[in-house]
Amino acid sequence: MLRTFIGTLSVFMVVILSGFFTSCEKDDNLAEVENFVLQSTTSIEDQCGAGRLGCYELVFPVTIQFADSTTATVGSYPEMKQAIRDWFQANGGRPNRHNKPTLVLPVQVLNEDGELITIESVADLKELRALCYSGGHGGPGGHSGGPCFTLNFPITVSFADSTIVTVNSKEELRAAVQTWHQQNPGQRPHPEFVFPFSVTLDDGTLVTVNSREELRALKVACRG
Repeated sequence: MLRTFIGTLSVFMVVILSGFFTSCEKDDNLAEVENFVLQSTTSIEDQCGAGRLGCYELVFPVTIQFADSTTATVGSYPEMKQAIRDWFQANGGRPNRHNKPTLVLPVQVLNEDGELITIESVADLKELRALCYSGGHGGPGGHSGGPCFTLNFPITVSFADSTIVTVNSKEELRAAVQTWHQQNPGQRPHPEFVFPFSVTLDDGTLVTVNSREELRALKVACRG
């Protein structure tokens, strides 16, 4: 009787311990995935000096390329994180500097003066990044922690020849900039957002930005 009880108890303990270790393994896997997502988004921001500790804000949509040369076009930070999460889970492996995704050029960023900057080459990317980090903002390997805000449409854009265009989406914004540059080859002045425009902060707060000074102050406050 005692032997039967001990045998039953042993089986019960094996089941309990098996469930415990399985749960721990799942938690470890989840932590590994989320760590990869965090490191990847931080790396992408570092590439162009964007995010909380950078000088710029990414203008979506952007396209990212993974280590296996596949790409994903995303319309927001949550979409970017989910695309990275899906890729990592599908491909496995451990986070390292060789398998983090990179930005596919061209990309657009908004600077603290309300200028829309199009980055068309690796040289542009390096120059923009150097200008930001030489000013004492974040840096390679720093934790930039995501965006300060996202743009709310419609937005009005002013070009160097005084052309004014109102766009209702990120896609329209990118198309308007591309069209202007095609019609004005060789000119590289940055178009500017016309104030006021509104943004949504990371905590969901809606803010109207009325001037360059307010935009700069918003970015400073975001950095903490």
